[in-house]
Amino acid sequence: MSRAAPLFTVLLPVHRPPHLLPFAIDSVLAQSEPDFELVVVCDGAPRETIDCARAYAARDRRVVVRPFEKGERHGEAHRHAVLTAAASRFVAQIGDDDLWFPDHLAELALLLDKVDFGNLLQAELSPQGAVDIHMGDLADPEIRRRMREGAWNFFGPTCAGYRLGAYRCLPTGWSPAPPDVWSDLHMWRKFLQRQDLAFGTRFSVQAVKLSAGTRAGMPLEDRAAEHRAVAAQMTHEAERRNFQARAFQAMFKALFVTS
Repeated sequence: MSRAAPLFTVLLPVHRPPHLLPFAIDSVLAQSEPDFELVVVCDGAPRETIDCARAYAARDRRVVVRPFEKGERHGEAHRHAVLTAAASRFVAQIGDDDLWFPDHLAELALLLDKVDFGNLLQAELSPQGAVDIHMGDLADPEIRRRMREGAWNFFGPTCAGYRLGAYRCLPTGWSPAPPDVWSDLHMWRKFLQRQDLAFGTRFSVQAVKLSAGTRAGMPLEDRAAEHRAVAAQMTHEAERRNFQARAFQAMFKALFVTS
């Protein structure tokens, strides 16, 4: 008997050694919405990364490993190859250095029942423990215009989601971005240029972004130690609620506190 199509296809692109990968995979497998396939897209990743992902696939049939040779830029074309074969209703993505809370896919499904392309809020945890949040609402035409026309973006792939049917209506899907355009913004603009799609943001914090940009020069071993501590902390509902509260406090402060 063939397996029924999942609700979500979750892309997890990875190109580096597997120091951080288990934490991202574990956060996906812990979702309260269990109806998904997790495709680990290995973009020229080393053998130990492929072996790590395959060990998960051997234990959980929802995990699929797709090894590729290193692709142009961030291997965006590999993501398109995976989605060409997908049969799900929705698409999500997680960075190998990010963590989802258990209700991430459930919250994203509530949004994608109403829109073709959208996002949850992106909240970042700094190495010093500060929480920052990126603000915007895709339902706002002005926000969409800023993203189409300028070097501005308020969410990355870990917080984004879209209907697979909407993706397949695009003339071009995931593809290498020009050198002066961020990979994710290049993809988002393909959706945002369409007048026949619905857009929206759900004001829910369901992930922790441990940005590589604020950890430049930090060895992978040190980042893994940080991930281990944060992942263990976020297994507790009270800690997740505390992080969410701090994220919204940061948002309110940015909106209402003037210097």
